[in-house]
Amino acid sequence: MSRFYANITLKGPAPSEVADYLRGQHESAYVSPAVKNAVVAFHEDMQNQETLAANLSAHFSCPALLVMAYAEIVLLYHLYEKGQQTDAYVSSPHGDLELGAPAPPGSAAILCAAFEAERFERRVESILRKEGKPDQPFANAINRHGELFQAMGLPVFAAGASFQSIEIGEMPAGRGFDAAEMVRTK
Repeated sequence: MSRFYANITLKGPAPSEVADYLRGQHESAYVSPAVKNAVVAFHEDMQNQETLAANLSAHFSCPALLVMAYAEIVLLYHLYEKGQQTDAYVSSPHGDLELGAPAPPGSAAILCAAFEAERFERRVESILRKEGKPDQPFANAINRHGELFQAMGLPVFAAGASFQSIEIGEMPAGRGFDAAEMVRTK
């Protein structure tokens, strides 16, 4: 498992539309097959990932959830709707993270509404608030990410997967993922 990873989940556009857009922007990424109308983009450029997520959200007028793991233990996300950041989350502060402000708590209500998963809001709230104690499942960012996506009906195979891991042959795994249907943009 990688100590760091990031990917962007979009609800609405088809994988071919996402791949075409990324190609047009000269972005190097892998695009997953769709699962329940959601697509995951595993992007290479970690320097501009927030801008990429905002641009994807604006272009497709859809929610885009940029999820990142830091040092295996910290899960972060930025939610964009119609190109604007509407929510952010950091599971626990970490000395090496430069947040510039208190760690954003995330909003289960905003997150669930963006992905039409309002009926799972209570479960998502629990996942966001659960303390990541050592030797507990949520001590690892990948576990919190997987639980969050499972609760919201999003592609669980996004948890722990990145452009870099795919490049070295570590394919995402989980229901709905088919490596033969994944597209590389460049």
